[in-house]
Amino acid sequence: MYSHLYLLIAVAGLLCQAAIAQENLVTSGNYQIQYCGKGPGSKAAQLQTLLPRFWRNTQLVLADVKRGTTSEAYRAYFKSQANAAYVESIFQAMADGALLRIAVPGAPSKHHHPFYPTIVCVDPSTPNFKRLQTVCSVKWGGAKPIATMIPYSHIMVICPGFWEQARKKPLRSDCPTVERNKFVPDDQRLILNQYSAFVHEFTHAYTSNWDPKEVYGLMDSVKLSAKSSLKNPNNFALYAASEYSSVLCPRGFDR
Repeated sequence: MYSHLYLLIAVAGLLCQAAIAQENLVTSGNYQIQYCGKGPGSKAAQLQTLLPRFWRNTQLVLADVKRGTTSEAYRAYFKSQANAAYVESIFQAMADGALLRIAVPGAPSKHHHPFYPTIVCVDPSTPNFKRLQTVCSVKWGGAKPIATMIPYSHIMVICPGFWEQARKKPLRSDCPTVERNKFVPDDQRLILNQYSAFVHEFTHAYTSNWDPKEVYGLMDSVKLSAKSSLKNPNNFALYAASEYSSVLCPRGFDR
């Protein structure tokens, strides 16, 4: 199952890369934004507002990572002080919009090319629109993606559902409570927003060892081992959401 889905997405990604040139391009820092329109009110303009806020919020996360296991949020999602340097490097890469060195499996290292991360909106004007629609229809964790990072590429596809998500950062009211060492409610309301979608997908972009059998649930993510937590993008999204909300959501949860 997974091999067929990844083949589909990889092929769509390669086709998309071939079609996307410098047309219809705007930027925000190092992030490239294509086929999202131009001018006030466009989706590109919305992304140009969102990305600087994303950068500012990521600074909160980077400050917390430096606390390591003295941070309740960090300890809940990453367990070990030994993971701190790696977690920090991923969030720093996101904040910088660092170059991605694209490596297709089996290709010699000399053929690995650097690209800045590129955000592409699924719109009828987008090249290979129908294929990208297919990418947005593949269900992960029981739901269609609101955004997805094309494997072996620098392209993050913004699916139609992305624009239905909250633009604001998570609120205190989104945080679960802890009862008998369990989160209640055990759902994903903390990360149902555009900021968390960015963190999740850019974790895919900047990590090379993520597990294709991702864990999406809140409790399932917290239960992962220290080693496995680094391979699960949802752990990064949940951790960031805990910091964005200005409250330590895992307070009292100590594993």
